Amino acid sequence: MFKKVEIGLLIFFVCFVVAASGCMSSPLKLVVSYPGSWNGTITTDASGTRTIEGTGDQTIDLGSMTGSLKIHVEKTEPSNDTLKLSLIRGDETLQEGSSAVESTGGELDDAWVSIYLTP
Repeated sequence: MFKKVEIGLLIFFVCFVVAASGCMSSPLKLVVSYPGSWNGTITTDASGTRTIEGTGDQTIDLGSMTGSLKIHVEKTEPSNDTLKLSLIRGDETLQEGSSAVESTGGELDDAWVSIYLTP
């Protein structure tokens, strides 16, 4: 009798852990890769618009979120260096944006990322 209860509790615990890990997604991170100074905005459905700024490569923790997410980052001075944005959840890169113009080999002054996140 006790073996059946122990096995039942073990199965319940394993199912609970699997279900909970599926519901809790990893937090989002924005990686800005650029050697110079930059600034921009992060806009979400839930919290509106916030500004960001920095110099050099930086990782910004965005936390957990769902819904529309728009990120716009621009160089603060003219440069031929590429500004790259990477939106990452866990080990997965969800989307990337870049100031590079592949068709002409040129550079824009800004980069965009726009995505709709589901739970």
